Amino acid sequence: MSFMINQYWGRAEYKVAVVDSQGRSGGLACLWCPAVLRCVDIFHNRNFIIVSGFLVQSGCRMNLVNVYAPIDAVSRRVVWSEILGFRNLMQGLWVMMGDFNDVRDASEHMNSEFVAANAEAFNQFILSAGLVEYNMGGGNFTYISDNGRKLSKLDRFLVCLGFRERWPNASVIALAREVSDHRPIVLSTTQSEFGHIPFRFFNSWFEYSGFLDYVLQKCGEFNFSGPEDLALAIKLRWLKNIIKTWLKVEKDSREGIYGGKKKWLEYIENMAEERMLEEDELAERMECRNYVAEFDRIKQLDLRQKSRAKWAIDGDENSGFFHLVINSNISTNRLNGLMIDGEWLTNPLSIKESLFEFFLHQFSEPMSDRPDMICPGIATISDSEAAMLENPSLWRKLKQLCGSVKGIGLLGQMGSISSSLKSVGRAPR
Repeated sequence: MSFMINQYWGRAEYKVAVVDSQGRSGGLACLWCPAVLRCVDIFHNRNFIIVSGFLVQSGCRMNLVNVYAPIDAVSRRVVWSEILGFRNLMQGLWVMMGDFNDVRDASEHMNSEFVAANAEAFNQFILSAGLVEYNMGGGNFTYISDNGRKLSKLDRFLVCLGFRERWPNASVIALAREVSDHRPIVLSTTQSEFGHIPFRFFNSWFEYSGFLDYVLQKCGEFNFSGPEDLALAIKLRWLKNIIKTWLKVEKDSREGIYGGKKKWLEYIENMAEERMLEEDELAERMECRNYVAEFDRIKQLDLRQKSRAKWAIDGDENSGFFHLVINSNISTNRLNGLMIDGEWLTNPLSIKESLFEFFLHQFSEPMSDRPDMICPGIATISDSEAAMLENPSLWRKLKQLCGSVKGIGLLGQMGSISSSLKSVGRAPR
């Protein structure tokens, strides 16, 4: 294939099955993680790939079908018949996904011809295969024509009844359309809502004019009466919200200026192709270039920090690399589920409770009633002597004495320290 598949997957291990394209269309690729799916059979032809295997965690048989249906209606019906033959022969759960090039009813298309016979044949195939469909979020249509007028829902996930019974809370989301005329769609069986996303502080914020002064000013305005630990927690939460509000306004303003500078820079450089630029225009061009370069540099700083790649050379245009590292970190750190008492759980509430119980057991006091330590005759110092030892002036003197300890004079200096302690209080034993 003419591109590197690992750019879409990251650094984790994966397996792949492909059907080469013909010209600019028709290619198919299925990627899976061998730690999640143990593949045993692969079937493919021009219009679909079937990857059949077992889920490693549960041992459940799973059949995944990647479909790219032909445009011709007669050819599509042949494909439905071929897939239905595999469906009737093979056991296990079924998930069919891809571009089916058909709609199920008139509401799934706009400004294009609806052929009832094709929709009826498609629905009959779905019924015969015992498949159902999750409601799709994120959009009503997945395909848009080049002129932007014709829209259709051609891409979808179809699952068997057993799959939906096993994962009733699964969701299908249509993502943003970037380059392709089709929206990517995602089927997720994991409830990944584990609460608020942790607040991350980026070093680039210190380069925003007035940021540090603003934070220090707000810290000085905070007032709370209560336990110190509670005051610290509330102050950090309050400060986090203030910083996020300030940054949103600042970033929106900077991005607006950035877009304007880029357009103006392009306009000036287009003029340079037609005539000599004036001095003020050259100065404006330099100002725009400097602002755009500085904005891009700060964005690179955030990417480097997110990826934790400290060795990158400043000034390199490595956005793609950093995004790959970031995505790999996210994939590695994601908690998809836990094996608890021999059962694989993915519910966030169950996972939180299990983790809480684990750490509660690790850090709880095993003995509720420990014996007291009774040691009569131990020399102690008075409260006034203890307060004197905590006096900052004493510790400054100790620091000066300890700083002068060198080489063979160690014992003599320790004697001086002991004498100094005796002059302000009782020497510790």
